[in-house]
Amino acid sequence: MARVPDLRKAAVHLARLMGPDDCMLVGGMAVGAYGYVRATRDVDFVVRVSLEEVVARLAKQHISTTRTRGDTLEGDFPCVKGMLDGVPFDVMPPLVSLDWERVVEMPMGKGITLKVVSLEGLIRLKMRAQGPRDLLDVAALVTQHPEQLGLAKELATAYRVADKLDVWLRDPRLKAELEGPASAKASRSRRRRARGKKA
Repeated sequence: MARVPDLRKAAVHLARLMGPDDCMLVGGMAVGAYGYVRATRDVDFVVRVSLEEVVARLAKQHISTTRTRGDTLEGDFPCVKGMLDGVPFDVMPPLVSLDWERVVEMPMGKGITLKVVSLEGLIRLKMRAQGPRDLLDVAALVTQHPEQLGLAKELATAYRVADKLDVWLRDPRLKAELEGPASAKASRSRRRRARGKKA
């Protein structure tokens, strides 16, 4: 039976190779860190050093990569792609303004933490990408963090995807998913604690 790649371990390893202070986790793992856990098969980072520097740092550790230029007219962006510990990864420049001082430290076990982009920064990145998965992620995140709804709608209007975002915000399947068994279990636990405090 084939071993299932460990995304968390690969993310920690990749951050160490690139420089943990020069990168932030984004993508599906970052979305999960803010409460919307979904399937993802790769690891995504943004870096504040050049992509050329990323390629050089990884090459020193014998990690082969490919570089895509991206077509800015088509909304694409440059990216470094590779494979580490059996896990595909993408490394990209910060495509939007990000506050590198407002990272969230995500515990990865054994006292190890990984820098995760702020929730606001993640929403900005997702709205910049505008793919169906990105808009769904934003809808899920702002449903769980309603204080970010204004920002999401403002960005959606600026990127001319307000109608598409609204479709996801109104989607009953997403609401059902967010209120699924895990959410119901957490709700029951909160009610039990509340009853215990009243006793």
